[in-house]
Amino acid sequence: MSNVVLESPLAAVIGLGQRVLSVDDASVTLGEVPFVDMLNIRGDAADARFVNAVQRVTGLALPVQANTTTLGAAGQLLWLGPDEWVLKLPAAGSQYQSAGPLEAVEGALRTALAGQHVSVVPVGHGFTTLTVQGEGACALLARGCPLDFHPRAFAAGAVAQTHVAKAGATIVCLAAGSHFELTVRRSFADYLFRWLCEAGAA
Repeated sequence: MSNVVLESPLAAVIGLGQRVLSVDDASVTLGEVPFVDMLNIRGDAADARFVNAVQRVTGLALPVQANTTTLGAAGQLLWLGPDEWVLKLPAAGSQYQSAGPLEAVEGALRTALAGQHVSVVPVGHGFTTLTVQGEGACALLARGCPLDFHPRAFAAGAVAQTHVAKAGATIVCLAAGSHFELTVRRSFADYLFRWLCEAGAA
């Protein structure tokens, strides 16, 4: 067995820990949740067999309303489009496991969905997740994103595919107005993290 060790795309800038900023006199903490396994799932939300199979395997109800998520101990299931979702599993450890939870969930989904017109594709290795938490979280994100992050417009459980400072990101609200996760491509992670730090210092 290989002793390959995964390295976060932010290893060079976040090695000393989270960054605490002050935005408009409100505290914001930036961090990362690395090594999150993700599966892109495509299928027919009107097909009860598909919906029931996904819930049976993942333990999460398939969100069918636009821009919503299902959050639970088993992970997160994010709506990306009328026939597309992404399943984010709990963060893995830094030591690569060749037959870890991702493979088990992917295999179970493929078995449960056999014979249906669906797609199940692992995509986690191409992304990482940044966290933005604190009273100033909305103000910080607003400096680089056109969305309205006020709780009345972006409540807990909301998800949006957008951009922050020209970097594409999928943003999930975990706590209205104060806790967000930004899933970004690995190639943009360093740039976006540094941009957020600079924007918070402005």
